[in-house]
Amino acid sequence: MPRHLTEDAPFLRTPDMYQIERDAPISEYPKQAIDLIADAVNGGVPEGANAFCSVGKEKRGTVQMQLFAVVDASEDRFVEVGFRSHGCLAAIACATAIATLLRGKTIAEALEITREDITALTGELPESRAYTYIFALEAIRALVGNYCLKQKGYSIADLDAFAPCQKLSVPCMLTENCSLRDDRVEQELKERGELKG
Repeated sequence: MPRHLTEDAPFLRTPDMYQIERDAPISEYPKQAIDLIADAVNGGVPEGANAFCSVGKEKRGTVQMQLFAVVDASEDRFVEVGFRSHGCLAAIACATAIATLLRGKTIAEALEITREDITALTGELPESRAYTYIFALEAIRALVGNYCLKQKGYSIADLDAFAPCQKLSVPCMLTENCSLRDDRVEQELKERGELKG
């Protein structure tokens, strides 16, 4: 039987976590990741969310991480962070890990989160799912970018000075779907006077 059809790979169906494909065998996941997924304390949209992002990739359906955050504008600090994730167990583990890591951090501190920080919570995920670390880091950038553009009124130049766009980088290319791209295009059109709002 092919590995991706192994019987011990569980399927999750909740409002915030939806596993859309057969996964690596559960035995390839560290206990840390399974416990993190089982608890999923950050699932859902926190009340009063004022920042949002969605990143992912098309792969036999959408592999996606969505983050929703309440950011205190007086300190630019994450107060609450929730997530929704569709895809494999690794995507779900990474989404809940970054929601945990972001709470209490400023937007500048959020951009300093590394793969090692995520791995400290998830354990080392199966190599076939390593791309989910990239999605997680891109989701942080997208969430910060959304907040800066939508809540702080940054221009594209302001955003690029604070969190430069990494156009055509490997992480950017792997992350086929990124809401920050849409936010940037909308802002660029506003700045050129081609879009009201």
